[in-house]
Amino acid sequence: MLNGGLTTLEQVTEQLRQVDGVMIGRAAYENPYLLAEVDRRFFGSSAPPPNRHQVVRALLPYLEERLRAGTPLQCMTRPILGLFQGIPGARAWRRVLSERAWRHGAGVEVVEAALERVAETDRAPQIAGATPGHDAGSTTRA
Repeated sequence: MLNGGLTTLEQVTEQLRQVDGVMIGRAAYENPYLLAEVDRRFFGSSAPPPNRHQVVRALLPYLEERLRAGTPLQCMTRPILGLFQGIPGARAWRRVLSERAWRHGAGVEVVEAALERVAETDRAPQIAGATPGHDAGSTTRA
């Protein structure tokens, strides 16, 4: 088992030739979208990975549930600050979450407002070490 230092799925593939498993911590925390291609790459899934916007929209019901249970929004948004890393609009995404999520009564509308700062793309996402043929495509909304 290898623990740490891996930052791309290419590195994971290389290491899995030598060890039984790997753990990805800091890289996934800094860039959670790194994990989007894992099911296809390592477990044979044929489903395309969701784009970043789809990931956030799928997360909203969970956020609402946890907010009702008393979990502060900032505790749930900290791990997704890096979701749009390397994408135009990422800085605005982080800024909205960082400035508003800690406020008393902050709800999913903060995440939705942050999401509006990053344009959605119809093209498949670029993922470090992803399957060839995926390309980036996201621009900041005007």
